[in-house]
Amino acid sequence: MSKTEKIFVEIDEIIKAIDLCRIEPLFSEEKNRRQNKIVSVIPNDNEILKTLSHLIAYSQNSNSEIVEQVLKSGKFDNAFKGFNIDEVVQLNPCDIADEHWNAIKGIRQQAKLFHIISLSRKIKKIGSFSDILNHTNIPEKIKSEKDIEKFWIGFDQLLVTLKDNKIPFFQSTTSLLHFLLEIGYDCVKPDLVVMKVAKKLNIVENETGDKNFRETVRFIQEYSIDRKIKPSVVDFYFLINGGQMGAKKYVTAEFYK
Repeated sequence: MSKTEKIFVEIDEIIKAIDLCRIEPLFSEEKNRRQNKIVSVIPNDNEILKTLSHLIAYSQNSNSEIVEQVLKSGKFDNAFKGFNIDEVVQLNPCDIADEHWNAIKGIRQQAKLFHIISLSRKIKKIGSFSDILNHTNIPEKIKSEKDIEKFWIGFDQLLVTLKDNKIPFFQSTTSLLHFLLEIGYDCVKPDLVVMKVAKKLNIVENETGDKNFRETVRFIQEYSIDRKIKPSVVDFYFLINGGQMGAKKYVTAEFYK
């Protein structure tokens, strides 16, 4: 048995163990949401700003469960005028902090308010940023090794575009993968939890570094093709296995014993 097949079997075992401890219907609802999500056209820059801003809220090791509660409350969106880009570009992050911080402090860092305002102004300056994202060369579904190659070629092209336009917060492999995952592409976000599991499985030798992030995502894409399961669903199992705060609620406490 090759090293790759050995790791594939170990991932199979993780999935089986989690399935025995799942809490229903919560578990299946989230798994099905991920399984059924498809890439859709982003209607406008307001929607892009909202999606990217929500990802910024989750970033920098914030407690995912607390951030989820903040976003569900609607208070974060309210602080940014529902992400109407024409209004957001006029906002002052200090004013947002003064008026709304107590309601949204679950995102942890006030600097994120500045990043979101800065992001809105960059998107506004570019013009139709939604057109850039709707016309990437990234395949909407990955069904073969060739599709994986196309994914990473398109990914690097998009990354260059973001860097050229100095889009704040989304010029790194991890943040861009998170965005693509969020809008339905076949990838995962190589965050701390996912990388911890990847190292444990010997997919990579180290949990940090761009090379290791890419190797982990690519390996999961290869596993997904072989086992006919979406990368976003594998991501779900990795987050549970790694004990992410927002993912623990999907399984019984027995799993972690």
